[in-house]
Amino acid sequence: MTTPPDAPVTTLTARAPEDLLAVAPVLLGFWPEESIVMLTFGARRPFHARLDLPGAGCRSPAVLDEVARLLIAPARRHAVRHVVLLYFTAEAAGARAVHRRLVEELDAARIGVVTALVADGHRYRELNRGPAEAVEEGPGDGMAGGMGDGTPYDVSAHPFVVEALVAGRLRHRDREDLVASLRPDPAAVAAVQAEVERQSAVRPDVPRDPRGLRAAGTWVQAVLGELVEAGAPPEVDELAVLLRVLQVPRVRDAAWTLIRRAEAEAHVRFWEAVVVRCPDALLGPPAALLGWAAWQAGDGARAWAAVDRCRASAPGYGLAEHLARLLSEAAPPEVWQGGFDWAIGLPPLGRGH
Repeated sequence: MTTPPDAPVTTLTARAPEDLLAVAPVLLGFWPEESIVMLTFGARRPFHARLDLPGAGCRSPAVLDEVARLLIAPARRHAVRHVVLLYFTAEAAGARAVHRRLVEELDAARIGVVTALVADGHRYRELNRGPAEAVEEGPGDGMAGGMGDGTPYDVSAHPFVVEALVAGRLRHRDREDLVASLRPDPAAVAAVQAEVERQSAVRPDVPRDPRGLRAAGTWVQAVLGELVEAGAPPEVDELAVLLRVLQVPRVRDAAWTLIRRAEAEAHVRFWEAVVVRCPDALLGPPAALLGWAAWQAGDGARAWAAVDRCRASAPGYGLAEHLARLLSEAAPPEVWQGGFDWAIGLPPLGRGH
């Protein structure tokens, strides 16, 4: 899955294969396993991408074509000139099969491969460079397609990794750990669900008339402005109200427009805390808003995890699907500015509001 162009916060200069292997987890925010990671160079806004490496029984021509499309289409779109391909797997034969197909498409797109490494966490090897027909099994791969006599490496104490750990940018062991961080907290969900049911019994409907929409959106913006700035999660009763009114797209837009790059990380923290407490039936809006905030913060892996969580609970939810298209195209966060007028056409609030 493609990830937005890297935010220009930290410059990492790779001079050796070990540097490249250390860059990958720093950019992703987790340690990749059974993954293809593509780093791009020469575009106006370079980006990185990660996909699951197809398993042994899933390497049909159609699957390999789809892998190549997902990685190389955005590279073409952004006029990438060179790439580095990193295959994190213990199965070198599988990496070679995928690599052959990628090299074919990269050659056709006139995109050069600077280097390609296959690494299993302990040893790495450089895949043979050159045209697709030259990418073949090399010596020392072993009967099981392993690393054989590859070069030992350990990047756990690499300066790139240490800096990312200290800064809190490398928070997860692997992608599954990242995904798990967004899973529901059963006790917290039950408490919120009970409060939602209590409120619904008292007031079954959420505002949908113009003045009601204006009032609900204004309230949402006031609550978010206070809590996001303070770094505080909402109380159960407040969260139940928030989740109910966010089901109305116009009110959700009042929250969406607040997400700007400068404050995006604070919005990520807020919406993460909401998502893990949210009943499944109400998850679409907060999960999509979390994904949007993560994209604006330059955290494509977290944005994709939020999209996946949204799709599981609210298939086809429009805002999440829109975000998925932007992520697939490696659209940079700055293509969206936020701050739009969510209340255009709604009447002003009367006195007393």
